[in-house]
Amino acid sequence: MSRFDLVGGIGVMGFISPMDTNDTYAVIDPIYGVDGLRNVPSIDDLHYISFERRRPGMIVGVGGGETYYKLKNLVDWSFDITDWDELDLSKVTYIDKEKPEGSIDGVNATFLLNNNPIPGSEHIYLNGLLQDEIDDYTIEYNTITFIEAPLIGMKIKCSYRTQ
Repeated sequence: MSRFDLVGGIGVMGFISPMDTNDTYAVIDPIYGVDGLRNVPSIDDLHYISFERRRPGMIVGVGGGETYYKLKNLVDWSFDITDWDELDLSKVTYIDKEKPEGSIDGVNATFLLNNNPIPGSEHIYLNGLLQDEIDDYTIEYNTITFIEAPLIGMKIKCSYRTQ
């Protein structure tokens, strides 16, 4: 059984509609992502994922989830192993519902996390609402800067992955 929970996903057995049962490609995609994260039998099978099915950042399990690979953000793929980064899940730590350090006073917009999140892994909540990077905040290393300072009484929580 694949350990999708290790890469932030959920393993689901059964049909999820809509689904194309002929789909053998690995995808997490709004157009083709009808069957979610997929496994391929071997590393060589990564190369056979067509251009149309590739999305930068997609994660593919190899050999029944023994290892996972993430597709690099490239302009021109080589369709070989250099297109992929192996994910070392043994070094990933999940931080959930951390309260960032900083004054919530309607003036301060900068808050610090205890660790540096893996870029793009953070989920920042203001009063329980997921915030959007760029529209609502920016993040650099462990520093969150809100576009508008949170008001007195608001609550901030952040979940993220770190190595």
